[in-house]
Amino acid sequence: MMVDEKEILSYITDKYSVRKQKVLKEWTFQEHFNYLQEELEEMLVDLFTRYGISYDNFNLDNYFEPEWPVWLWWKKLQRRVYKPLTVEMIIESAKAGRWLYD
Repeated sequence: MMVDEKEILSYITDKYSVRKQKVLKEWTFQEHFNYLQEELEEMLVDLFTRYGISYDNFNLDNYFEPEWPVWLWWKKLQRRVYKPLTVEMIIESAKAGRWLYD
């Protein structure tokens, strides 16, 4: 499948950008997409599926803090550094047909 970077950016802008602000490939999902974890998962699965990205090795917990049950509140105190997840990573993985990171 031939990957069109402009089409990916346009699709993300049209479907997911707040106020339809033009999405740039340098954007991180952490800074520019203010979604709950379930919504982010749905968004990423949509992008992976739409662009034929095999994501067997993708782990959302590497990029975003997992949601913890109230009884595990102390886990939230053990903050860790999460990797940035960029639009460019989606584009490059779409070109390769598989998730290239993690």
